Amino acid sequence: MDKTTPVSSMIRQNGPIKIAAWRLMMEKYQDFMTRFEHEFRARHELSANEFDVLINASAAAQVRQRDLLHSLVISRSALSRLLGKLEGRGLVTQEPDPEDQRGVLVTLTEAGAKLCNEAAKTNGEIILAAFSGLTDGEADEIFELVSKICPVG
Repeated sequence: MDKTTPVSSMIRQNGPIKIAAWRLMMEKYQDFMTRFEHEFRARHELSANEFDVLINASAAAQVRQRDLLHSLVISRSALSRLLGKLEGRGLVTQEPDPEDQRGVLVTLTEAGAKLCNEAAKTNGEIILAAFSGLTDGEADEIFELVSKICPVG
């Protein structure tokens, strides 16, 4: 079966290269997220969003739910649902913030920290495999180039 031509390639041929480059970044991001979802579920029974919550929480210190929300790309209600699910699995604890009764403090449990560490290794494996065709210098160049991108708003 023939592989579909990515939209970024079509834009590159017919449209502004900067729009094609943006689209290519979005396509690569989607490729990574698909791989993360598959591997996190298969190896750790986690979604990519659940991993994101675990990696941004801490076993060493409590983090406010609202601060956790700023580190993630999900809604407040989605975070509440994810935290409830993770708490039900014994991976995090939630308790009222004694300094702000509206706030919630989140802490990784020992089991949550262990699973987070295991999933972080999977995360690293996926990224390093994807970048294996690049030298460190090329990866640094990509970093520098992408750092120049600044949405105006």
